[in-house]
Amino acid sequence: MIYAILSDIHANEIALSAVLNDARRNGAERIICLGDVVGYGPEPAKTVSIIRRTAAATLAGNHDDAVSGRLDPADFIDLAADAAQRHRETLSPEDLVWLKTLPYVFTGRAFACAHGDFTAPESFNYITDEAEAAANFAARPEQLMFVGHSHVPGIFLTGASGKVYALAPMDFTLEDGKRYIVNPGSVGYPRTDGSTCESTYVLYDDAERTVTFRRLPFTVRSVMQTGRNPKRLKKRVLISLIVGAAAAAGALAWWLSPETRVETVTETVTETVTNTVTKVVEHTVTTIAALEHVDRRIECGLPPGMQKVQLQVKLVKDAPHAQLQLIFQDAAGKTRGDERWTVKKSKKATLKVPEGAVKAILSAGRVSGDKPTAFSDFKLTPLP
Repeated sequence: MIYAILSDIHANEIALSAVLNDARRNGAERIICLGDVVGYGPEPAKTVSIIRRTAAATLAGNHDDAVSGRLDPADFIDLAADAAQRHRETLSPEDLVWLKTLPYVFTGRAFACAHGDFTAPESFNYITDEAEAAANFAARPEQLMFVGHSHVPGIFLTGASGKVYALAPMDFTLEDGKRYIVNPGSVGYPRTDGSTCESTYVLYDDAERTVTFRRLPFTVRSVMQTGRNPKRLKKRVLISLIVGAAAAAGALAWWLSPETRVETVTETVTETVTNTVTKVVEHTVTTIAALEHVDRRIECGLPPGMQKVQLQVKLVKDAPHAQLQLIFQDAAGKTRGDERWTVKKSKKATLKVPEGAVKAILSAGRVSGDKPTAFSDFKLTPLP
């Protein structure tokens, strides 16, 4: 049996259709979706309809739960929370019931699947480093496990020694005595370094015991899709615009803050409207500015051999929300990477060090108002 394992479609119907066509051409007999069918993108109803028709098993993702009402999107960034409300209004009652009853774990023949992780599937934790992967190997007996959620394709491997290794996505054959956690990446909302924009998924052949990564480049226009929602058409156009630009830039996480913009933007939008159909034609991001009102800052050097950095931030209870900005710089002070998040309670993430970076700087600024936020934990640690 050849399985197509895909995840994080995020209402991108065009990208999903391309992936399904590619999977069929490569002999896929069953489709397994690891969740986040909806969220962010412009075509929730079409995407849900396709997955309901074609997937043999679909798991609940955090955005699916937010849309269906099983999860409160209070901790989502504003863009994601707004999309959850928009998709809830767009989908039929039947579709919402379907989303609300999706399982959190799927067990196949000698493999298991979840959206986030297996230690607490309903909590949607990430597996981003070796320690988190080790906890998941301990939580399940299967040799092969598939997870999504991070949108980053990759592999965690362990063997007889018990040591866990993080590997880049690569095709492989299962070996006796070794266990694997595989993330297929994202179909509809890739988070890349901006140099590529592509859907990723995997093919698993349980007879040949092979796992094959598939990559399908697409243009930003495949995310800037046609949208229909008479109730909130104007807002939908803006959301589709933002999602398209962010997929190309790989930086949607920091695009909008709840109240305070953290970048300067020049944009051009052209709309063609026919029977409530609107197409986003063009959008250009021209300038990225630094955080305003920096309340906390920490930096660390990145000696040779340091491949990752881990940030761990926790706000004091009832403290105002914070904006985080992580910048990587080279020896000349040139920015090699820039990541941003809105934090309402806490944030933990492990990120790959960009090539040429020798220093990482983590800054925190207030989201709104004059009152600075307060932290009980604020760490930035380089990892080999």
